[in-house]
Amino acid sequence: MWTEKYRPKRLEEIVGQEVVVKRIKAFVREKTISNLLLWGPKGTGKTSLVYALAKELFYGDDANVMLIECSDFVEQRKKWLKEDKRFKFFYDEHKSAIDIFKEMIREYAALAPINATFKVLFFSNADFLPGNAQQALRRIMERSSKTSRFIFATTKPAGVISAIRSRCLNLHFTPLDKSGALETLIRSIAGAEEVKLTEGGLKTLKEYARGDAGAAINMLEAAAATTASSATKPIDANRIEEVVRNAFFQRKEAEELLNSAFASRYKEVRAGLEYLIKDERIGGKEILVEIHEALRRKMNSAMAMEESKKFARLMLYEGEADFKLCNSLNAMIHLEMMIMKMSKVVGL
Repeated sequence: MWTEKYRPKRLEEIVGQEVVVKRIKAFVREKTISNLLLWGPKGTGKTSLVYALAKELFYGDDANVMLIECSDFVEQRKKWLKEDKRFKFFYDEHKSAIDIFKEMIREYAALAPINATFKVLFFSNADFLPGNAQQALRRIMERSSKTSRFIFATTKPAGVISAIRSRCLNLHFTPLDKSGALETLIRSIAGAEEVKLTEGGLKTLKEYARGDAGAAINMLEAAAATTASSATKPIDANRIEEVVRNAFFQRKEAEELLNSAFASRYKEVRAGLEYLIKDERIGGKEILVEIHEALRRKMNSAMAMEESKKFARLMLYEGEADFKLCNSLNAMIHLEMMIMKMSKVVGL
């Protein structure tokens, strides 16, 4: 995949985050880091920075780096713990997922690093972790300061408890589309792959990517893979639109969910949610993000004063659902309730 092929290997290869990279390079020169909280929109380089940092700190050896994908843990709980080989010595059918998680992190953080002065525990999508798990991490951070460093990445820093935020250096990642870094990156990859991308295609790609470098690269790769003789036939706006409709169906499904809700076709809403959650195994928060963007596009097309008031009420329902999803084991309930509330507002 091009996202991995072109993932930055060194800190200086990370684009659009010059301020953050400068701060991190200062740590690398001292061969140490503090606990970090990396926050900013999706696809801005947070994960890439952690891997590049680890390569430079540990000379390419990833034995001292543990990645915890918090969204997978929250969505799957004990199933995820049971299937991950790293946790097989901690898994206990009679213990709760949270207890197993806390024990595993506590033991790993306390172990001495291998040929290094400390280990790195990287928590991606840290805002997904429930409050009690975050409180436990705060205590582990204090007890393991000699052996481990903790890095948290999130798109929602408010979802990380203040006790953790205050113990970390907070680094903000800015949207890549604001600085022009996303366009530079896409042009560079298109050139390296000998893909002809029209100006219209580039513009459409940036609109759909919304500053997410990973999404933009995936769209470009999908368009190139399905375009005959991509080296000579240019990828235009229509080709990008077709890729989004087919390969990035989550956005299409989100729009269909809203259309069904606004037309009072509630059975279709439930069926659509079940398909995304159960069959496609898409997380509740991912669906919420796509619903938000689909709703924003609808409202922007006719944003009169009355519609803007309705939009504000719909955003309130989104916020309520987002909060409930943080500690819920059943995303279906809260998403369905949110969509039903939205349909009533639109029908007024």
